[in-house]
Amino acid sequence: MHASIRELARLKLRSKVYSLFLGIGILAVTFAIIIGLRKEDPLVMGIHLLLLGGGIASVLVGLFLHQNEETFAQKYDMTHLLDIDDRVERFEAYMEHLSEWISSDIEELNPIRTRGSDPTGPDWGKTDFKLGHEPVRRDAIVEGGKYSGLEGELTSGEKMVAAANTEYAESAQKRWERAEANDPDLIEYGVERLGDLVRTEYFEKNAEDGAFSKVANQDSDSQ
Repeated sequence: MHASIRELARLKLRSKVYSLFLGIGILAVTFAIIIGLRKEDPLVMGIHLLLLGGGIASVLVGLFLHQNEETFAQKYDMTHLLDIDDRVERFEAYMEHLSEWISSDIEELNPIRTRGSDPTGPDWGKTDFKLGHEPVRRDAIVEGGKYSGLEGELTSGEKMVAAANTEYAESAQKRWERAEANDPDLIEYGVERLGDLVRTEYFEKNAEDGAFSKVANQDSDSQ
């Protein structure tokens, strides 16, 4: 149940309880006053004082349970419905208004979605397909030629990024080659590439337990 409907039901219940307690309280106070006027000393403890206390308590409980209907109507933009004099009709109008508001709110939160389509994309044979006829085969290479040259020119930013990537790759390759050329282990075993060193017995002779863990945890050790 939506929160607004629960609040409306609570308002309706509180209105009934408020009217009940208020009516009982007023009647009790009225009878207490009438009985008290017949007493020689109204301040002497008697049934009239009990009725008076109970009536006042009933009125206070009713006022405590009372919920301002105008505040509720303003909250859900229904102040125009306050002009309806009949209470039952007014609450029915509240319910109708809230039902319409909830349905529109749910539609906005969960709009009806349809599968998208791209008019510029492939038509998957829809334009030249005739019901009851075998579709004509279309060669992908021939048809693909229609899309050649449709790519736009690269922007200046894209060209700059591509040039920077190429320059960085060339610089990294040169640094790697210099590192291999100056590596003492490669020189000692007479090889030029690290991959060639793998085929030698270098790693068997220099095997060390936990070597991978030491390399992997260099950052944590330095901290």
